[in-house]
Amino acid sequence: MTKSASTSTAFEAGPGRWEVIAAILMGGLAVSQVVAMPLLATLVASAYGMGESASGFIGLANLLGTAAGSLAVTICLQRLPLRGSAVSAAFLACVAQFAVALMPGFQSALLMEALAGFGAGVLLALSAAIVGSSNDADRGFAFILTLQAIVAVALLLAIPGLSAEGSLLPVMAFMACVQILLIPIGLALRGKPKAAEMGGQGVKDAKSLRPAVLLKAAAYFTFSAAVGVLWVFAGALGLSAGLPDTVIGKALAVGNVAAIAGSLLAAVITSRFGRIGPVIVTGLFIILSVFLLTPGMSVGTFFIASCLYLFAWGGGLPLMMAAVADVDTSDRVTSLLPVLAFAGMGVGPALVSLGSETGSLFHQVSLTATILVVISIILFGRAHSMWTDRPENQT
Repeated sequence: MTKSASTSTAFEAGPGRWEVIAAILMGGLAVSQVVAMPLLATLVASAYGMGESASGFIGLANLLGTAAGSLAVTICLQRLPLRGSAVSAAFLACVAQFAVALMPGFQSALLMEALAGFGAGVLLALSAAIVGSSNDADRGFAFILTLQAIVAVALLLAIPGLSAEGSLLPVMAFMACVQILLIPIGLALRGKPKAAEMGGQGVKDAKSLRPAVLLKAAAYFTFSAAVGVLWVFAGALGLSAGLPDTVIGKALAVGNVAAIAGSLLAAVITSRFGRIGPVIVTGLFIILSVFLLTPGMSVGTFFIASCLYLFAWGGGLPLMMAAVADVDTSDRVTSLLPVLAFAGMGVGPALVSLGSETGSLFHQVSLTATILVVISIILFGRAHSMWTDRPENQT
């Protein structure tokens, strides 16, 4: 009863139509760094004379920066001036992204990637907070997902042409131009958040951090890390197999359409087939895509592998988010899931980069992604059994 009343209060004091539209546009455009990372990571590493395995550190810097920005908003949301925060974050993301091409060394480029990611993370978290407090959050998030896929397709098709001459500057200038659009969008937000105090939310459920909740969150983090491995290194693996940039970009663009299909399917099935079964299936899809990514793969095989793991990404993450929300009575852990996702997508590629001396890149990617998927399924299964075995959940 308290939750219903508080939700109603939040809706009445929620954002207006134009602010929601601005938040949707912000969420769609702010993800440009993340969706372009398979190509950007390889380009940046190559431009600074680093090996392909160094792509993982580019992904780590950007995605951990994104996670940090999202976490900062999660902690300080009620005190943030929305318009000022959005415009400042957009300016930071734009300038830092362009500066990646101007740095004197690889370490400086990593710092700029982290700063660009921080700005993007702030924008993504603000977008989610605004849309989530609207009257039709489900539809708003669906529009964000659709726009993100459109942005991903456009970037993945455009970047190979801009990088044809081997220069990083045109690519980063293009990325900065895309993100500069976020500045006028940020101006559409109100100066300060409306006080939509959630009645009863100040009293936290002392039992919210049960082991089952934490294990499912850990499974979500590990699953994100596995997906991050394939996402960041997809471009490098394609190049190592002799595939041209344009083919890689098209394959990843098609894969993003598969990701939309996965998300829509997850929205349709929800918990109709239980929680553990669909998660296992998405994990198996990722493992299957890993086996298809080999040094001698054809163009068709690369397309299939890209579609498989991106379909699993689009379907697996929302399924696991819903599973965490089911057992998280206070929503404290659920609110941190975007942070865990970005952090996992950064940590996974870094594990490949740290162990790159032990074998070929294909071997390291396949081994790391497979182990992470298996760990994720084990953690999720254990958490699920712990929750269903509780006396109050048995009938």
